[in-house]
Amino acid sequence: MKDTINELFNAARQTGTAIAEKAKAAGQAAVDSTLQKIENWLEEFPRIESYGLRVTGSAFVMGIMPALEVEFKGAHADFPDEKISAILEENASGSLTWMVYHAVKNAYRLHRKITPTFDDPLIVKIRLSLSPEISVFVGQPNIR
Repeated sequence: MKDTINELFNAARQTGTAIAEKAKAAGQAAVDSTLQKIENWLEEFPRIESYGLRVTGSAFVMGIMPALEVEFKGAHADFPDEKISAILEENASGSLTWMVYHAVKNAYRLHRKITPTFDDPLIVKIRLSLSPEISVFVGQPNIR
């Protein structure tokens, strides 16, 4: 009986070790996949900049899911509604460039409901991970 219990205990330990190794490998694969996704998103940065936004800072966040945070700045005068519409037409829906300028368009639309004035700068913050997050600030942000 004691031998049977020991055999079961050893089998359970081996199974636990195998599961832990599989989980670790899956976790590393997810991190690697996220890093590759970030690298792919970075390929669009020159296009985003070509329309007038400039990278002013970045930060890499290493966690369970890594992320890259990037800040762009521009002047509101450089982005009249017509220019934003043209940028959206030139870029495929769902591309990072399209998402950035679509976020700017919506931020402007919503900001106009608050006040018609736009204080510089225009700040766009992008957090790249499995899916990008885009924040648009009109004026110097006090919201972080």
